[in-house]
Amino acid sequence: MNIVIDFSSIPTDSPIAFGWWFFKTIGWIYPVFLFTYALILFWQLWLRNNYRRERKYMMVAVDVPKNIENGPKGVENIFNQLAGAHQPLKVHEKWWTGEIPNSFSFEIASFEGYIQFFIHFEQKYRDLIEAIVYAQYPEAEIMEVEDYTKDWRLKFPSEKYNLWGTELKLAKKEYYPIRTYEEFEHVEGFVDPMAGILEALTRIGPGEQVWIQLVVTPADNDWGKGAENLIIKLSGGKVERKKTIFDRIFDIPGIVWELLNPVLAAPSTKKDEPYNLMMNLTPGQKDVINAIEKKTGKLGFHTKIRLIYFAEKDKFVKPKANAIYGAFKQFNTLDLNSVKPDAKTLTGGIVFFKKRRVIARQNKIFYRYKNRGHWLEPGSYGKILNSQELASLYHFPIMTVKAPMVKKSEAKKAEPPMTLPVSRSFISPRKEKPAPVKPEEAAPAQIEKTALTKAGPPANLPIG
Repeated sequence: MNIVIDFSSIPTDSPIAFGWWFFKTIGWIYPVFLFTYALILFWQLWLRNNYRRERKYMMVAVDVPKNIENGPKGVENIFNQLAGAHQPLKVHEKWWTGEIPNSFSFEIASFEGYIQFFIHFEQKYRDLIEAIVYAQYPEAEIMEVEDYTKDWRLKFPSEKYNLWGTELKLAKKEYYPIRTYEEFEHVEGFVDPMAGILEALTRIGPGEQVWIQLVVTPADNDWGKGAENLIIKLSGGKVERKKTIFDRIFDIPGIVWELLNPVLAAPSTKKDEPYNLMMNLTPGQKDVINAIEKKTGKLGFHTKIRLIYFAEKDKFVKPKANAIYGAFKQFNTLDLNSVKPDAKTLTGGIVFFKKRRVIARQNKIFYRYKNRGHWLEPGSYGKILNSQELASLYHFPIMTVKAPMVKKSEAKKAEPPMTLPVSRSFISPRKEKPAPVKPEEAAPAQIEKTALTKAGPPANLPIG
C-alpha cells in the first residue's frame, strides 16, 4: 500500500495565501491552545485565592538592643536561617490545592518620627522568627502587636491626605549584585548604611508617616544557574539558548515554508566561534564576573521593596520622599547593579492623564503595601536578592548610629533558672501576694525572713 501526499493544493506563490491555507488546516490549533492555557491559569489563580483566605497572619515589633556590634552580619544569619521555611511545591500542590510559597515582610515604620522595626508573617512561623532573632540578638525584645496598617483605610483622592509611593526594582539582571555592607568598611571603621535611612525617617513630624517594606520569599537553591550563560557571555564565550516548547510550536510554520521552498531558504553560514576572552579581560570586567559568582553562591530571596510617604495635605513635603529614596541610592553601583523606582508603580513622572493615573497608582501602592504582596501569583514576587544584600537594606543599627527615636530594648527580662541552688526555707509556694506588714507588727521570724530577702551583702561578710 503506497501513501501519496498531494502538495499541489498548497499555495506557494504568496506568503499571504500560504498563511491562510495554514490557518485553515492546522493553524487554528494556536488560538485554541492559548485559550485553554488561559483557562488553566485562571483555575490556578482561583485555587490560590481560596488557599490564601485560610491563612492567618500576625505581626511582631522588634525592639533592637542598645549595644549592637554585629548589626548587618547578624541579620544576614537571620535571613540564612529563614531560608529553612522554603519548601518546594509539588505538581498537585500547585494545580490542585493552590498552595503558594511562604513570604515574610520585614518593615520599618516611622510614625511622626518615632521609628519601629516590624516583621509580618504567617502565625505558624512564630517560633521560627523568635528563635532566629534571639539566636543573633539575645537582648532583643519581640512583642506581638496589631497591624499598624489595619486602621488606615485611605482612599484617594482624599480630602485630608496626600501620598507618594513606589516599588523599587533592580536596574539590571538579578545576578548582578548591589552594594553590600561589606563595602562600607573603611580604615576608620564600619559606616552603617542604616544611619542614612534612619536619619531620613526621623526628619518627619506630626501628621506624617513613612513606611518601608521588604517582602521576601525564599527562592530555590538553584536560582543562580541562570548566571552561567551570563558569565560565559561576559567572558567572550558562545551562549547556546535552549528552545522552549513555545519556540518549537511557533517554529512549525517556518519549517513547513522552508520545506516547500528550498530555493528561497537562506543558506546558513557558520561564523567563527569567538575565542575565550577571559585572559584578556580588564580588571574591572573580572571584578564584575567575580561579584556575580559571589552573589549566586549565597541563598536567594524573591524581594519586593515598597516605600510609602503620606501626610496631611498641609504638611506634605515632596522632598522628604526624595530623601527616603535617596537613602537607598547608597547601595547603587554603576558597574554592577542598583535599585530604582518602578515606573509602573511610581506616583509621579506621568505626562498623559496625569491626575487620574496618579490617583490610581496611589490606591494601588497603598493596597499592595497593606496586603504585603501575598496576593501575587508565583513568579511575580520580585527579583532575587541574596541574604547579604537583604541584610544591607534591612538590619538593626549598630551602637555608633545616633538614632534616639528608634525603639530599643531595655535589659533583657528573664526568669531565674529552675536549677538555681536556693535554700528550701526561702522558697514559698505560689500564692496570692500577702499585704505588706509593718516592721513593728511583724513577728521576729518574719522580720528575719524579710531582712534576708532584701538585696544587700550579708552582715558577716569577711571584709578588711
